[in-house]
Amino acid sequence: MLRSRRAGLMVSLGVAYLVAAPVSAQVMSSLQAVTLNAQKGQSVTLGAPSPSTQGLTIVDGAITNWATPISITFSWDVTSSDATTVKLVGYFSTPAQALAFNSSYIPSSSIEASIDDGVTWAPVTSNAVGGVGTAGGSIQLYQSAPTSGTNKTGTATITFRMRLNLTAGPSTVAGIYAGTFNLMAIAN
Repeated sequence: MLRSRRAGLMVSLGVAYLVAAPVSAQVMSSLQAVTLNAQKGQSVTLGAPSPSTQGLTIVDGAITNWATPISITFSWDVTSSDATTVKLVGYFSTPAQALAFNSSYIPSSSIEASIDDGVTWAPVTSNAVGGVGTAGGSIQLYQSAPTSGTNKTGTATITFRMRLNLTAGPSTVAGIYAGTFNLMAIAN
């Protein structure tokens, strides 16, 4: 009987404990947020021209073509804007000395480029385009349609020819004339 009383007391204490135990409620803080941004910068990339070296034999008073067309590929990934275009610009850093041998020079005005396989030719005498090039020693070789919709990313391969037009001079001295025709693609 003592045992059953003890058992009854234990059950009573257990029930009392369960009834008397405090009820826990969930407590939450106020909501806070973190704003996440991710940005990809615009890019214009230019491959290596092919061929990257050309040679010709100078003939005073004549037009002489560099034998091989130059091909270059570039790509772009720019923000979509109806005003943005992608351009390929060629230029000589020092137009009065585009090709040089010692102190003899051939100016950029005597060097012409054609983007339509020799149908039309233009001298390399324009001003810088979008901040690229030099005054009197530049030429725009390509311009995309305004970048909107699907053409905000793209790739173009441009092939152009170059020639030396000495019909109006200058007369040259014997030697190997050398110069660098720079190419740069821009989006603006």
